[in-house]
Amino acid sequence: MTIEKIVIIFICVACFSPSFATNKKTVVHVTKVSVEIPDNPETVDPMIYGQMLEDCNDKIIYGGLLNEKNEENPAVFELLKSLQMPVVRWPAGTYIHEYDWENGIGPKEKRPVINCIRWGGVDTNLFGTDEFLQWCQRIGTEPYINFNMSNHPDYAASLGDALNWIEYVNGSSETAFGMKRIANGHADPYNVKYWCIGNENYGSYGIHKAETAEFYSHKLNQWASCFKSLYPDLSLLAVGHVYDWNKKVLEKNGNLIDFLTMHFYMGAKIKEGKLQDPLYTIFSPVKAEMQISKNAILFDKVNRLFDRIDNPIRLSIDEWNCRHSVFENEKYSFTRNDTRRLFDVVTTAGMLNVFIRQSPYVGMANYIFPVNGHGLVRSVGDEDAYKSTIYHVFDLYRKHMSGEKMNIYIDGPKVTLPVQELAIGGNFDNELLTEDVDVAYIDGVAVRTDDNVINLVLINRSHLKKQEIKIEMPGGYVPVTMWKIENDDINAGNSEDMREHISPQMINLSRKHLNSKIIISPCGFILIQYKKG
Repeated sequence: MTIEKIVIIFICVACFSPSFATNKKTVVHVTKVSVEIPDNPETVDPMIYGQMLEDCNDKIIYGGLLNEKNEENPAVFELLKSLQMPVVRWPAGTYIHEYDWENGIGPKEKRPVINCIRWGGVDTNLFGTDEFLQWCQRIGTEPYINFNMSNHPDYAASLGDALNWIEYVNGSSETAFGMKRIANGHADPYNVKYWCIGNENYGSYGIHKAETAEFYSHKLNQWASCFKSLYPDLSLLAVGHVYDWNKKVLEKNGNLIDFLTMHFYMGAKIKEGKLQDPLYTIFSPVKAEMQISKNAILFDKVNRLFDRIDNPIRLSIDEWNCRHSVFENEKYSFTRNDTRRLFDVVTTAGMLNVFIRQSPYVGMANYIFPVNGHGLVRSVGDEDAYKSTIYHVFDLYRKHMSGEKMNIYIDGPKVTLPVQELAIGGNFDNELLTEDVDVAYIDGVAVRTDDNVINLVLINRSHLKKQEIKIEMPGGYVPVTMWKIENDDINAGNSEDMREHISPQMINLSRKHLNSKIIISPCGFILIQYKKG
């Protein structure tokens, strides 16, 4: 069934069902949202609001963090600092398979300029280990480093190379690479906690050749055993994939690793400035949640097997975003440089809602990228930058959506969608593709913060119709503030000349009677803050 037919059927039902019409006047069917405080609330880890940097020839680092003069863009820095990013992953990504960390240390004038195989362009190596880690310190984020575990004879790094990198970063003055770090101008160890062993080793990407789960698990066991014996306090991440791969990796290495990574990429087709097949893009996080839920059962089993109930292995959604393909020259072509639009607000919030709902199984996530590319910030020249539409999503979630996960129940209009048509790729099991799902147009999550405030996020996943919502909160909680992001055009975005076109509107509710009933426009977003009394 096509999207057009689904929408037509839904509209027909809405127009002629008695529940949609009273007193000869058509009304919108109300979605009921109920929030309850669980007896034993689970914690939402703020690490799910992380970011990732990769030198992929789209002005992420060079031309993004650094301007054309290879100096820091101050506007980019200040906007990112304001986000309070909890963690940033570097240097990749696919690029890690060809990255030699020793090219990026020491005097800058002696660092080699390297041709980038996978993404094209060159890496000047001016933003290396020390630059990344010192940037993390200044911006106030936790660094996360990814090891080269390539299987290419010319670019593969050895276990010894990885150990040298750890020693350079965390070693004392009594170690060889610790002394090298000191000679390069940084006396104290950086004490980096998070290290990932490999990247998408299951696939043939760039110069890397696909590996089996058995091969990767064996090599992972060698590396992780060595790391843990020398540095027991490190938090190690391993490459995850589909269920069977994950099962083999976890059963062999469940005593050694702390996170298993997964990657999800939503997709959007843009033609003449408009999103095509909107439902398949906007509802795409539904498929990611199905895959995470399937793996949650495996994680419960493995954590019991290795007696890790109090220190569980969790998922890190290490790469995710909504990739745009733009119709040009009679075809759709992937680009990282298309404007983030209002519908991206809903897809981004939808994925963050998935991560919150799947707490505590999801303990980290890293969006790509914070600047340019698919980014939160767009640089302008050497010293200027502005916020994309999704900057505001991360800003609001980071400030208000950490704490204890509340129970939330949503009952309202739904649409039936074939899972195989949902526009998202990544680590998926094929059997998920055979299902159809009934999903509500309204999606939401709620958390209770340390100061006993409940924050509720709701998004309207309909691109056509407003949705009316009736909200029931726990006794004694009253609305005090609401943030809204909406526009008449779901394809609208921000630009250098219209920087606040899509931005939150903050509404003080403390002297108003909200009556817990609100209207959300198509692809609209709201966050309501409730306080006691």
